[in-house]
Amino acid sequence: MSTNLKIGLSCVIALGLAACGTSTTDADSGVYTPQPDAYIAPAPDAYVAADTTPVAADPYIWVVVQDTEQKACTTNGPGADIDAVALVANTGAAVGTVLGYGIHASFTPNPQGDACTNAECSGGNCKYAYNGTTFTEADLVARTEGPQDGQVNATGNDVGYFSLNAGTLQLQIGDVTTGTGPMEIVAGDQIQVYEVDQTYPADNFAPKGCSCLPEHYTVSLQNASGSKTLLLTPTLLDPVNATCAALTSTSTEGCGSTLFVVP
Repeated sequence: MSTNLKIGLSCVIALGLAACGTSTTDADSGVYTPQPDAYIAPAPDAYVAADTTPVAADPYIWVVVQDTEQKACTTNGPGADIDAVALVANTGAAVGTVLGYGIHASFTPNPQGDACTNAECSGGNCKYAYNGTTFTEADLVARTEGPQDGQVNATGNDVGYFSLNAGTLQLQIGDVTTGTGPMEIVAGDQIQVYEVDQTYPADNFAPKGCSCLPEHYTVSLQNASGSKTLLLTPTLLDPVNATCAALTSTSTEGCGSTLFVVP
């Protein structure tokens, strides 16, 4: 009867070589039969799921109007006189259609100082600017919301506009029908700013003798977080404002009522 001798080796050193595993020797025949090591499967790599968290949208929702008019304190309304701001369609059959008007308006005085003090304004009162003594800032800022409704009167107070006096006006846009917002402002849209200018006496919103000089300002867009700002390019001036310089490819300022395009 043959006897199998199984020798379990953790490690056998032979002729300077190391071998690990098991073997079987048949005692009758003396035949040595090596046995393969047990197979140990490699551990799989840890599975890392793809991040499918949607990136939060952060669109442009603020229109920022910065007064850049040169100092002129001979009236009651220093700086650009803003009546309204509109979002205008620029594609398809809706081209030129007003989609929404300004809502949630706020104002920031220029940190470097006002263009005019009350003492410098006509009658000692910058009446239509935030620092005037006739109206509250809240009342004047609210005048820039909604559709164009500014009126320059020969007697009594003017209504419907706000003189920026070197400051900055910020608005969102509300739907033209429901007033809800803010509406997102995207590439291809247009922004129309209504500034009290020579179109007002022409359209009977001011006396025919009103000087109603077109004044200068820039328009930018800003996202909700404030991390992005986009300066818009003026694309169309009203031809009735003859004192405005012609627009060029490098123009950055509106002059009077001006149309801007979103790139």
